[in-house]
Parts: sequence; C-alpha cells; structure tokens
Amino acid sequence: MFNIRTKIEAVFLLLFIIALISSWTFYNKYKDEKEQKQGIEQLFSKQQTETQYYKNRYGETVSRTQSLVLENKTIKQLVKDGNLQFLQEFQGLKKNYKNLEYAFQSLSKSVDSIYIHLKDTSFTYIDSKGDTVKFIAKNWKKEDKWSKFDYKELSPDSAIFKYEVDVPIDGVLYWKRKWFLGKKKYFSEMTSSNPHVKIPQLLELKVGKK
Repeated sequence: MFNIRTKIEAVFLLLFIIALISSWTFYNKYKDEKEQKQGIEQLFSKQQTETQYYKNRYGETVSRTQSLVLENKTIKQLVKDGNLQFLQEFQGLKKNYKNLEYAFQSLSKSVDSIYIHLKDTSFTYIDSKGDTVKFIAKNWKKEDKWSKFDYKELSPDSAIFKYEVDVPIDGVLYWKRKWFLGKKKYFSEMTSSNPHVKIPQLLELKVGKK
C-alpha cells in the first residue's frame, strides 16, 4: 500500500508533468506565431527581394534565397487581404489552398549584345494611294544556340521583328540545420544553362501547417 507521502509525491509529479507539457505546448504555439509574423514581415521587406548569387562548377550563375514557411491560414489571410494574388492564377488549387505545398515567383532576364549585318533587298509595297512602290529594304537575321532574331522592313516606315529566346530554368528546394537537432530552414536555388539569363528576384513559399 502507498503511504500518504508517496501519494502526495505522485500527485506533485503528475502536476509537474502536466505543467511541463502545457508550458511546452504554449512555447511552441508562441514560437509558431512569432515565426509567422516574422515570415509576413520578411515577405514585404526589402530583405526578401535580396537574392544571393554564386557560380556553380559549370560556370552558371545560381540565384539563392531562403524560403518562407507560412501556415495555410496565413496564406489564406494574405490572399484575402489582396496579397499573393498570383495564387489565383492556377485553377488546380483549392479555394482554401489545402492542396498547396509550394509556391514561387521568379523574375528572369535575358541580356545580351548582338552584332548584326544589314542586307539590302529590293522590295515592293502598296502605299496609301494604291500605288506599287519599289524600295530598298534593310533585313537581317541572327540565330544561335539560345535565340533567333528576324528583322524585315515592309515599307520605308514599317518593319516586322520576330524573336525567340530559350530560357531553361532548373531549381531545387532543400533544407539545412545549424545543428543535428535544430529547426529546418528551407532554401531555394534556381539557375539557367543560358548564360545570358539572370534571375535577380526569387520568392519561394513553403506551406507549413494545413
């Protein structure tokens, strides 16, 4: 039989365990709310638009940024407030965004200088009076591994310019810890094998709690 002292000690131990669990639950809730607030602040801060760059072993420029982990309810509220409107562009997403896992936005630019050789070509067109007019048109073409350009003059004051640029994008999402039991932090990286493509802005959202 347990004596009174043993029973009292058991009660105090049980109360201590309950208090410990409650404190841990409250701490995790407070930590999650703090992280959500920080994530929203970072989303609208200048820091989020600052993307880091490095050269990989293939000489390609890689854009790197830390991903924001936001809860489903936070994302729904942001959309309701008029933010993250790009999520409404996708019909496959549920209205409550319960099936959303990741979302990202990137801005890519293709920047290059090209040398062109103009070629004179005899060309005719019908003017506003209905007369057929002959003129010397300046035409040129340029094509390489990544792009195609075609410029043709149709009349002395008009021309058509066709272009096509390939912008292949490769990306990864991964996590890192400061120590083996530390909290996971997510990072996203994107690059293009087209040497003329730059990715100056990259936004990655990972959905946390549903």
